[in-house]
Order: sequence, then structure tokens, then C-alpha cells
Amino acid sequence: MLVRPSRPTLLLLVLAVALATAACKKKEGAAGAAPAGPVKVTVALDDKVLTEEPTLGAPRPLAQLVTLPPLAGWIAIELVDRSGKVHAILAPAQHHAGAVPALGADQDGAVFGLLRGGKLEQRVTAVTRLTVKTRSDAGKPVTGMDHGGHGDHGGGGDSSGGGDHGTGGNSADKGVRATPTAALTIEIESAAGTATFTGDKMVGLPEIKAPTGDTETPGWNLIDVLAAAGHADVTSVTLTDEENASLKLEGADLDPAKALLYLKLNRSGVIRFRVFRKAGEVWEVGGELRGIKRIKLGA
Repeated sequence: MLVRPSRPTLLLLVLAVALATAACKKKEGAAGAAPAGPVKVTVALDDKVLTEEPTLGAPRPLAQLVTLPPLAGWIAIELVDRSGKVHAILAPAQHHAGAVPALGADQDGAVFGLLRGGKLEQRVTAVTRLTVKTRSDAGKPVTGMDHGGHGDHGGGGDSSGGGDHGTGGNSADKGVRATPTAALTIEIESAAGTATFTGDKMVGLPEIKAPTGDTETPGWNLIDVLAAAGHADVTSVTLTDEENASLKLEGADLDPAKALLYLKLNRSGVIRFRVFRKAGEVWEVGGELRGIKRIKLGA
């Protein structure tokens, strides 16, 4: 004999099914990417802006979104997130063979990563600017040089394109590199107060070279520069650039065996900074800033 459910029981069953279906859809929506649509993110090739509001959804290769040169010629991909933090991947074709730079979107905005086998590696969220760099400080393509590894950077960097990644063994470029003068100034704040350090005091300091990337351009160790300014044995250093992005160094970053604090002057007379951190036997870029204008020293 067929037993019909009572009306209240039937209503409860319908409600239960509806709630279960809604929960499944909510779960699927949370796990998936945001619906495709325009997203505010600047995508640039060197100093040329290609788009500022691409249509993004699931991660897609960058080359499908904008016109770009072959991946083998990219010096670096530099990304700036919403907090001002800079992330960089140097020589992606060399150090991430088989992976494709991709851009997508989620509920927080643009998402970058290296697409490999359907999965997104080196994921960076809330990206506001992405710059593909293919040119050196001299404005020429760079070939045949070691572009180094990749890094996840704190602080701000040269996110505006036209990167200063050196020219490898290009002696002509090094021959016209600017010399620091008294016109170049950096404020140094310490417990004793704030003083102005001038570039001419850097002339004559020991020169160093980057352990990876542009290994030919001479620069200076930040530790030596601070010592010349009268600050030795510092325990905390916060650098701020011309765009008010900052990078804090402490602990292992101040250990010469574990990190190299590299300053150099580019052709435009702007001080660039990079911290190289040692990971096993490999040096990786751990942070960078362009146009250092202030240094704050901790106790």
C-alpha cells in the first residue's frame, strides 16, 4: 500500500533539499574564481602600459591577454600587490621551465601565478601592477646573462617598468654609469636624531657586485654605507623609497653570511637597493626598492 507523506512532512523535505542545494552552490562559488569581468590591474611591458582593466576570470596565460615578446627574452616579472609589497620572478623561462605566466581573478582582484599542469604556482593575490621587463638600464635587450632566481619581496620596487637589471658584461654601459655626488641625499633616522647622508661619501667605499642577476655592475654594501654615516652594528634597518614603499631588514638579513645588502646607482642617478638571501648554495632576491630616500635604524 502506497503511503503518502503528510503535507508538513513534504514541505520539510522540499526545504531540506533547497537548503542542501544552496549550500553546495555556495561552497562551489567560494572554491572557484570570481566571475569573468574587467579587473583594475596595470599590465606593462617595460615602460609601456598595455592595459589597465583587463577582463579576467580563471587564470589564463598573459600572452593571451596582451601582446608580449617570447618568454625567453623576459628579464623579470615584477608585481606590486595592494599593500605595496613587491614580488619578482627573474628569468622565468630559465628558472621555471615548462610553466606559463598567467593572470586571473578572485574575490580580492587580480591573481598572478605560473601555470603548470593546470595548477597555479608562485601565486600572488591582489595584484595592482604587473610589469614584464625585457630591457636593461641602458634601454637595450639583455641576452646571454644570468638573471638569477626568483624572490618574494617585501617593500616597494621599480614597478614602473624600464627596469634596471644591468647589462651583464656590457662595459660600455658601465662606463657611463653615474657617480654619486653631494646632490644625492638620504635621510638617516636613529635614536640620536635625523641626519642627511650625501652620495659623495659613498665614493671610495669598498665596491661589491651582486651574486646573481647583473653580476658585473659595481655597487656598495648597505652595511658599509651605514658605517660611513656613523652607524655600525645596527640591529634593524627600514628603508623607504621615493614612492613611500618600505622594506625592513633585521635578524638574518644583517648577517653577511646569510644576506647581501646591495646598493647601486643607475644611469639616471637613482639609488637602487636589493637584498640577496642565501638559500642553501643559491642566492635569491629577497626584496628591492628604487630611489632610496630615507633609512630608519632601530635600537
